[in-house]
Amino acid sequence: MRHYWVDHIEVTEPGVSATGRKAVGSSEDFFADHFPGNPVFPGIYIVEGMAQTAGALIGQASDWKEFALMVSVDRARFSSFARPGDVVEYSVLVEERTTDLAAVRGTAMVSDRRIAQARITFQVFDIGRMIPPLYREAWTHTLSLLFDPEGLEPEEPGDR
Repeated sequence: MRHYWVDHIEVTEPGVSATGRKAVGSSEDFFADHFPGNPVFPGIYIVEGMAQTAGALIGQASDWKEFALMVSVDRARFSSFARPGDVVEYSVLVEERTTDLAAVRGTAMVSDRRIAQARITFQVFDIGRMIPPLYREAWTHTLSLLFDPEGLEPEEPGDR
């Protein structure tokens, strides 16, 4: 799926914590430019993968009645790279939650090596405010597949 930077999500504690995984395939189109001869998974996609994991966790906890919109990224730090063949593991923890806001701490790892961390804030809306009824079923179905891929195993690096 294009522009999804997570392949599978496992909930650790509903509405509170989850782990997402992204198998970085060698045929990802951005590697042609980032960087020729030295392929590096872009840091912005790592932050987006953490945000997608957290947003899906928040949506699933509300039975898809809520939509979490990323509104700020604070204290983002990058300490290493992810490369083709790596599996990036995103760990997210909801540290603060009110009716309309969620503050999440995210960490990205490759094996036992931390590659990034950030604090991400979300505005939380009723899903009807953000996703029109025409698209809502497809939206929630697609996100649900991240949690239950209907018997499919997550992609292995290089399967793309």
